[in-house]
Amino acid sequence: MSEVDREDVAGMVRACRPDWTLHEFEESEFGTDFVAFVDCETPDGTREAVLKATTADFVAPEVARAEPRLFEQVGRKTSIPVPAVYGYLDAHDEYPAPFYLVERRPGENLEGRVDDLSPEARDRVVRNAGANIAELHEMGRLTRVGTVGTRHGELAVLDGEHGPVDDFREWFRAGVEDTLDALPDGGFFPEMADDADRFADLVDPLREELDARIAALPEPDPPHYCHWDYRYGNLLVDPETGETHAVLDWANLSATDPAYNLAAVESHLFDPERDGAERAGELRALFRDAYEAGRDDWAFTPAVEQRIETYLLAKRVDAMACLPLWLEDASAEAKREREREHRAFLDRYL
Repeated sequence: MSEVDREDVAGMVRACRPDWTLHEFEESEFGTDFVAFVDCETPDGTREAVLKATTADFVAPEVARAEPRLFEQVGRKTSIPVPAVYGYLDAHDEYPAPFYLVERRPGENLEGRVDDLSPEARDRVVRNAGANIAELHEMGRLTRVGTVGTRHGELAVLDGEHGPVDDFREWFRAGVEDTLDALPDGGFFPEMADDADRFADLVDPLREELDARIAALPEPDPPHYCHWDYRYGNLLVDPETGETHAVLDWANLSATDPAYNLAAVESHLFDPERDGAERAGELRALFRDAYEAGRDDWAFTPAVEQRIETYLLAKRVDAMACLPLWLEDASAEAKREREREHRAFLDRYL
């Protein structure tokens, strides 16, 4: 459980909305930061809302501050379902910050429960994803590549670790190198790894394959807003119909080649090793058809397909590096099974 107590929650609600009073709250079991469902007394009666405070070290404050601003911008410019924002603070002397208060949307978090969806409901989730990502990309091109955050209180594309980044391939290569360098020691979360060298034998062949693929990568499209963590755990979905009622976690936004975003979403929503090649192919077609229908003057050209294929490999390596965190509470057998799935996926590349 978080160290945030009731007095803190009441104070954060009051800081966002001085005329609201906390009645009760329940901390969410999902997420790495503090998230709570709150019931508040307001001048208009009782209202349910969600309070989120940055309490973990996974997201830098200047990145976390972007999330409520992105909710507002995406809510204004698209039909992507996002929560209405009631208030936010970038910094506070007493409470963990940044924090914000937003509308509580209907739907369920289906992390780990995808098999509960009927085939028709899952089809709808995937079609909604294609339409939502298309709308996000239709918001327009950006001038730089990198992580989306805030600068002087405004949304901005932040400098990379070593300064400004203008070339997507440079940014992509640096990320791939960081992941491959981490993999032999247990990935991004070595303190959680029960088998630190689980994928160590794959590092050299993966480095060789990715080096060759990046060198041959077709020219990327200009950068757009990309929600690279669009996964079931960041959606609120009607489990009966598959309708997506909310897309969450907008602290994980980058300015990248749109094809990179497509690969990231595909890697999260369906898997040829878990779903089978035929079913994964059906879901991929639904996703891509919905996306293409929502974009002006855009198509899945051979160059786009080639880039997606390379990005899918990189996203798989990312998943391998994140295995200790994502399967933190899983059994040893479940981790071995996921390892087998990762290795089976890589067989088509290596």
